[in-house]
Amino acid sequence: PLRPYLYNASMALVIDTYNLLHATMPPSLAGLDEMGLCRLLARSEFAGQRIVMVCDGRPKPHAPAGTFDGVEVVYSGSDRTADDVIMELIERDTAPRRLVVVSSDRAIQAAARRRRAYAFSADAFIRLLMHSRPTTSSAPARPTEPLTEEQVEHWLREFGIKDEAEKEDWML
Repeated sequence: PLRPYLYNASMALVIDTYNLLHATMPPSLAGLDEMGLCRLLARSEFAGQRIVMVCDGRPKPHAPAGTFDGVEVVYSGSDRTADDVIMELIERDTAPRRLVVVSSDRAIQAAARRRRAYAFSADAFIRLLMHSRPTTSSAPARPTEPLTEEQVEHWLREFGIKDEAEKEDWML
């Protein structure tokens, strides 16, 4: 019954990022990191909604910070935890009935429910995400047929590969 509400553009998602990333993942999501989660959310039915991923600490090298693929990534800093930031977001929200909080932390879920926000465990949200119909992907489609000899020659020239041994390394 909650699923239709989740895909409403006026809803906002607040995600306990490391709680979600450390949940049991299906094999297709094994090794998911912050950047991968941003990309996954950006291609999901949640795209277009306000999405805030809250992370503990400070950004790691090559981790998203600010807004990435339409997903806001917030770090708690060294003096607070992600849980503190999420609790503050729940308390400050002016329309908590339009707020969806994703965390398996019972205190966070209780705070969300007190404000009449929706609370999902990380496992439940992963199941929803896996069954979410993806939006149009901006990634180019992969070819369905092998390249022709002429196409292979074109790309070898394009990348400056002239040596026969080097060509064999590229030919699988």
